[in-house]
Amino acid sequence: MRGFPVIAAVFLLSLLMAVASGEWLLSAQGNWQILAGISLLIAILSLFFNVSGAVYLAEGEGLDPNVKMLGKNAKIGKLAVAIPAYKPDIEVLRRTVRSIKKLEYPGKMEIFVLDDSENGKEVAALCKEEKVGLIQRGTREGGKAGALNALLTETDAEFFAVFDSDEEIVDSKFLLETMGHFEKPEIAFVQTNKECRGDGVFEKASNYTNAVFLNRVQPMNARKGVALFTGSCGVLRVSALREVGGFPHSLIEDIAVSLHLLWKGWKGEHVAKVYAIGAPVKKFGRFASQHMRYIAGVMELLPEYAKNVWKFDFEKKMIMLVHALGLHYVSLVQIGACMVAVLAALGGQQAGEVASIAYLFSSFASLILLARIYGGSISVGMMAYLLNFSILIPRIGASIARILGIRNFGNTALFFFGILQLGIGMVLIYYLISIGSIACGWWGILFLSNPAFILLRR
Repeated sequence: MRGFPVIAAVFLLSLLMAVASGEWLLSAQGNWQILAGISLLIAILSLFFNVSGAVYLAEGEGLDPNVKMLGKNAKIGKLAVAIPAYKPDIEVLRRTVRSIKKLEYPGKMEIFVLDDSENGKEVAALCKEEKVGLIQRGTREGGKAGALNALLTETDAEFFAVFDSDEEIVDSKFLLETMGHFEKPEIAFVQTNKECRGDGVFEKASNYTNAVFLNRVQPMNARKGVALFTGSCGVLRVSALREVGGFPHSLIEDIAVSLHLLWKGWKGEHVAKVYAIGAPVKKFGRFASQHMRYIAGVMELLPEYAKNVWKFDFEKKMIMLVHALGLHYVSLVQIGACMVAVLAALGGQQAGEVASIAYLFSSFASLILLARIYGGSISVGMMAYLLNFSILIPRIGASIARILGIRNFGNTALFFFGILQLGIGMVLIYYLISIGSIACGWWGILFLSNPAFILLRR
């Protein structure tokens, strides 16, 4: 029952920025009316985005987990469990392997570590000790997709489960409660919820930021016919994978293979339950790199979206378009809102300053409210708020870099984007000091979150 009050509260908070921008538009003169109109457009778009997010979170809270137990008379196929690894922590990998060995499954199950490390002697020794399979390609061609395809070409299994090398099983019924979905011949994969450990505010916030999409939005989208395999903690049908040529050599091979399957007429399911927990995200570099790779990978897939999205009904089409363009939209809206604040401040537009503060306050208050209700912590919400803006320039930069043919988003790229955000942040803080613009100062703090995280969470 708390869903409606939360949605109503987010709507009223978001309406505040639209009203402030509307009042600016009514009072503005000359060319300032154009800027006020842009501010109002941004406010309306943000209102829609905030309320839609609140609706998804509310609907996802009471969602049935969608567990599908294996039937007593179900045909049990052979299953291969893949653990892709690259320079893994050996003891962490050992715990992962041992936890997977405890999975309950009435059929035949084989476990394989897919090790792409340059020197894999320790991994080989571990696999021998634990009596599990090992594939070492001697190359990193294709990354994780290449490693998974290597196993795909060798196994005679009917099903293919994937876990990351730092994910430890916490519920041994993973296969018993997901494999029942494959009794429907059109189901190509079953994805489950994903979580990371971590007791600190940073670790919890990074987990919350990712889990909102993985564990709240995706279960809802799956019910509407647009499920996604998200890289691990899932099971796939081998015949479906082979039909689409295996995992694409993409920056986001998981999303890419999901879409290839969807576009071929296959379907997926999402079981909204946690069966494995990954290592905590302790370093900002890891968090930022994940997001840079993700948005750059989406850029790679845009031509395929444009070619295939039109064959689906309106609701599925909208879900796929939001998935393809959502992060770009969020990034551009935020940049646009910042530019409005700067121009209004430089032009002495007091109504514009009020509208900009209203935008920042509404966005901040909405996120904090949702994080408190659905994440259980105001401090986690505040950290998630800063994390969102800390990757603003990296997200845009990664998109542009991918257009230019760049696929590497490591520490060098993060440092470069950090310098850009530092410069922008310092300019905005200068405007706070020189012309007293609170909105510019607020934006400055948000931009400075990136270099701050780089220094404090190396």
